[in-house]
Amino acid sequence: MNKRLRALGGLRLVSFAALAMAGATAQALPTIDFGVASSYSGFFFGNVGRAADVEGRLAVGGNLTHGFDVGYRNPYGATAPSLVVGGNVTWNAGTVYNGPAYKTDTNASIGPWVPSPGQKATAVYGGSFDNSNKWGGQNWVPEGQFSKQPGFLDFAAAKTQLNSLSSSLSGLAANGQIKQENSGFTLIGDGVSDLVVFNLGNTSNIANLTFTGIKAGAHVVINSSASQVNFSGGLGGDKADSSDVQAKLRDRLVFNLPNATAVDVSTFLNGSVLATQALLTGSGHLEGTVIANGLSTKQVTGWDGKPYEVALELGYETFQPFTSAVPEPETYAMMLAGIAAIGLLTRRRAQASKA
Repeated sequence: MNKRLRALGGLRLVSFAALAMAGATAQALPTIDFGVASSYSGFFFGNVGRAADVEGRLAVGGNLTHGFDVGYRNPYGATAPSLVVGGNVTWNAGTVYNGPAYKTDTNASIGPWVPSPGQKATAVYGGSFDNSNKWGGQNWVPEGQFSKQPGFLDFAAAKTQLNSLSSSLSGLAANGQIKQENSGFTLIGDGVSDLVVFNLGNTSNIANLTFTGIKAGAHVVINSSASQVNFSGGLGGDKADSSDVQAKLRDRLVFNLPNATAVDVSTFLNGSVLATQALLTGSGHLEGTVIANGLSTKQVTGWDGKPYEVALELGYETFQPFTSAVPEPETYAMMLAGIAAIGLLTRRRAQASKA
């Protein structure tokens, strides 16, 4: 009797270990892909007022109510429209560009860079187009070619997909540690994970981030459940060759803000922002893909005590999708061996119970 009990106990332990091994090896990391928004510096579902400028492509699901420079750091060989507006366009300033006509790396620097000569730029809209309003004392006639093409992008489908992505990212278990220090946060990875997740909880002020223990080439997700989020302080270097970790992560780092209705960027921010419900404002620079509901200016008080309107600049660096590595053949072999062991042990257990 004792031998039978010990045998059954041992079978249970081995079965549990085999199940754990099979579950661990079968666990899949999520795919992080912005879909149609992945080729845009800014992708907005509602209205856009004014930006300081947008260095890459811009998509606006609602109305665009102001003009500014768009697309001047698009790459050589680009052919897609630099500007896509689902609704009406009021164009009273700025130029639509589409990268250089000669082969060069437009992402070798950050900041204003006007290609000359440039490729022929295009822009499309779905409603009406008006460039008769004067701003700065002159009538602005954009050099880019605007054409009416309703339904060029399916913004509703994109929003459904990106809402789902944001929800799934917010549900990921954290595998990185967070220490609050130096008026900010130190984010500590495990040094081996391809996807590192940090959950900031209801943190609304994201500032002065320091990263350590992040595997080379890894992607990083930073979740905040706050309804209003402010980015300030040190959030990575402002040069293309900045050596700090956050700057090196700028094309693989996403701030996921599923509950945010207002996001303000008052500094140089490296990384993408996924905030599908939010109105975005700011006076800084965002070097990554931004996905939000809308974009607007904000008023600040100047040194002279007078109110001034400021606008956010959107950089060119877009988010690189993350797809988990396909398990090696030996991983599948281990899983099958574990499942086979479970079957064998189950049969033995049945036989032992009959003895």
